[in-house]
Amino acid sequence: MGESATITHAILTIVAVLMASLFAAVVIGQINTVLNVISTSIKTKSDSYRLSVTIIHASLDKQANTIYLYAKNTGDVVYSDLENIDFIVTDYAGKTFYFSTRNGIVQVVEYGTQDRVFEKGETVLFQITLPEYYTPPLEVKMVLSSGYSTVYTVG
Repeated sequence: MGESATITHAILTIVAVLMASLFAAVVIGQINTVLNVISTSIKTKSDSYRLSVTIIHASLDKQANTIYLYAKNTGDVVYSDLENIDFIVTDYAGKTFYFSTRNGIVQVVEYGTQDRVFEKGETVLFQITLPEYYTPPLEVKMVLSSGYSTVYTVG
């Protein structure tokens, strides 16, 4: 009976060590997954804080009903979603108009590399064609897909 008890204890000890090792491996794997998610989230948030776009000039062509809006990427990161920018235009009477680069209503002209990416330091012209009935001056709010926005008054 002595040998049998010793063998049983040895087997149980080996099984316990294996189960503890498996449990530790699973826990370490989950901790790595959580750390990767947190790291990615922090990097994304950090990049959004480093993003800055400034409207450097805007003009209103009343005959063509068009706003010419010049914007410059003054931040530390590139903005790769140039085809996903919204513009909210409010006239003096309080009417609000919505435009987007997604639907082709807003024409985009890049002054720099023509790659549909808003590079650091690059200037981009946005041409917004307005409906015929509006009352100047106009407040133009540019909203990027990251939530960053800037406002400019024209006219």
